[in-house]
Amino acid sequence: MRRGSSRSKAIRSPGRGEDLYIAPGCILLTARLNRNPICPKAAVSIPKKSHQRKGRKPSPPDPLTDAKRLCHLRSARDCVEIKRAGLHRDLLKRRAHWSESKREEQHRTIDRGETEPFDIAIPLPAKDRRDPGGTSWGADLFWERFRCAGCGRCCYSPGGGLYLDGEDMERISGHLGWSIKRLKTLCSYERDAKAWALRQPCPFYDSEDRGCTIYSVRPKTCTRYPLHPPLQEMPYHLAVDAFCPAAREFAKETLGWWIVCEANWARILKRMAEADGSEDEGSGERGDG
Repeated sequence: MRRGSSRSKAIRSPGRGEDLYIAPGCILLTARLNRNPICPKAAVSIPKKSHQRKGRKPSPPDPLTDAKRLCHLRSARDCVEIKRAGLHRDLLKRRAHWSESKREEQHRTIDRGETEPFDIAIPLPAKDRRDPGGTSWGADLFWERFRCAGCGRCCYSPGGGLYLDGEDMERISGHLGWSIKRLKTLCSYERDAKAWALRQPCPFYDSEDRGCTIYSVRPKTCTRYPLHPPLQEMPYHLAVDAFCPAAREFAKETLGWWIVCEANWARILKRMAEADGSEDEGSGERGDG
C-alpha cells in the first residue's frame, strides 16, 4: 500500500524573474500489489533507484526533499489553516497551476482507483510520530471535510485487511456479549501480519440498511479508513485509499491545495540557496585574506 514520486525542475516564478526549484504537479500514488509507481502521463518521470555498493555512505537528501521536511516541521499548522480558510484560491488566481490546466487528466488518474489498488498522497500534513496527538492538524481538517458516501465497499469487498487487535477483540465481544473465542470464529489468523482479521465481506455489515451493526465499537482500522500510512516518497503527507469513492472525490476537490505546499517548498528552497550563497561568499573572502 505504497508510494509515488516526482523530480524537481526549474520553473519561472511569475512576476519575479527568478528560477525556483519546485516539483511539477502530479498525483502521487502507487500500486499496492506490485509496488510499481503510477503517475499520469503529464507527470515527470520517476527517477530510478540508485544501486549503491555496500560500505558507501548514503547520498545526502536532495534540496527538495529537505525543503519538504523543513516545511513539515515549521509550516504544517499554518499550511492547514490557509487551506481551511480557502486562501489557496488567491494563489490560483495569480498564476497557472497544473490542478487547473490538467484537471481532467488528474481526475482520470484518480478514478483508476475504481478498479486498480493504489494509495494517493493528499496535500495535508501527516502527524509527527513523536507527537501524534499534538500534530493532528492535517488529519483534523481531513475529517472535517471528508464525507463518507455510505457505499459499504470497504465493508463487503473481498481482500480487505480488516485487522483486530486485542483492544478491538475485547471491545467488540463485550458489546455483543460474546466470548473472544466466538468472535475469532468470524476471523482468520494471518501469519504474515501476526494478527486476526475479520473475514470479508464483514459479518457485521448490514447490506439492507447499508450500515455497520457494531458502529459504536467498530475496529480501529475502520475508524481511520480511508486514511492509509504516508507514501514512502511523500512521508510528510497523509495518504488515502483510492478504492474509496469518497476519498477519490476528496483528492479531486483538494488538488488546488497543492499550490500552497509548492509555494512553501519554493520559499524554503530559495532561502536555502541564499544561505548557501552567503556561505560561499564568506569562504571566498576568507580565502582572499
